[in-house]
Amino acid sequence: MARDRAVAPPPSPSPSLSPAGADGEPLPWRRLARAELLRLRAPRAMRYAGIGLPLAIIAFGLSKLLLHDRDTATAWRSAEERYAAYLADAQTHGLPVGSGLTARNYFRDPRYLMETLSFGDLRTVDTALAAAAVVFGMVAGGADWSSRVMLTLAAAEPRRFRLFATRALLVAALSMAATAAAGLLLLPLLLLAAFTRGSAAGLDGVYWAALASQYARGVLLVGLLCLLGHALAMLTRKASVALAIGFLYLAGSDQIFAGRGPRGAEYAMDGLVFAVLNEKPVIPLAQSDCIAGPGCEAVHVDLTAADGFLGVLIYLVPVLLVALWRFTRTDIT
Repeated sequence: MARDRAVAPPPSPSPSLSPAGADGEPLPWRRLARAELLRLRAPRAMRYAGIGLPLAIIAFGLSKLLLHDRDTATAWRSAEERYAAYLADAQTHGLPVGSGLTARNYFRDPRYLMETLSFGDLRTVDTALAAAAVVFGMVAGGADWSSRVMLTLAAAEPRRFRLFATRALLVAALSMAATAAAGLLLLPLLLLAAFTRGSAAGLDGVYWAALASQYARGVLLVGLLCLLGHALAMLTRKASVALAIGFLYLAGSDQIFAGRGPRGAEYAMDGLVFAVLNEKPVIPLAQSDCIAGPGCEAVHVDLTAADGFLGVLIYLVPVLLVALWRFTRTDIT
């Protein structure tokens, strides 16, 4: 005599995401966004990053206390010694002494001057976060393909454009939020270095406007580059392949642009990042100490922050559109 056996229902694809269409109603966007946000935050690496990023910013900010001091007298003595050694060497070898060259040319101010150095420190942090955001976008976009979870996600939300857009926006928003928080955490540490190991002179309205502009541009730049990494992963459907393709894509583009003269060379990605995060106006070549490199091109070729963003979009938009087309128009396997 056959016995009836209870059959357990299949597990839900996600604790907050179930297949659409069961009740005839589309999946609410808030529910979809919440489910995707939980998925992004679930990996252990994300928790480690949430702890490691503030610690790294604090360490970077506190390093300014160790690298700077107010002992300008010692710095001047060192500059005068180096200048005297230069003069002695020039006399020994019969070399001409450059006109206008003084000990000031050898002086390195040991103080932390907030008015000038803070821009470079913020640019350093934003550049590092931009590189990390590209990798984060690739990992977030490629993880669900290798585990075949994307099949379940597409069944739960069959409107693929909506799913693609939600995932992309959340990934970019997370990276931008992390960048914004990092900047807010860094600023008090730089002020501490200025008040205890340097000078806070010159922090007027013009300075704060320039710093706020650089801060906002950095946040937006990180979001765009995170989207680039995410689009590459959604296109290739594997994080490791996206990393390789992304490297070849950027390296190949750099070579193409570099062969088209200074204006073209500036559209290499590192030059574009410099242009977006550059806090200074264009400096004439005759007044610049810069010798070579993409950063110099950004200074000398009049590339503005708007030009920098335009260049980043030139890299991003084609990849994003192709990734969207493949996700919405081809089979998910």
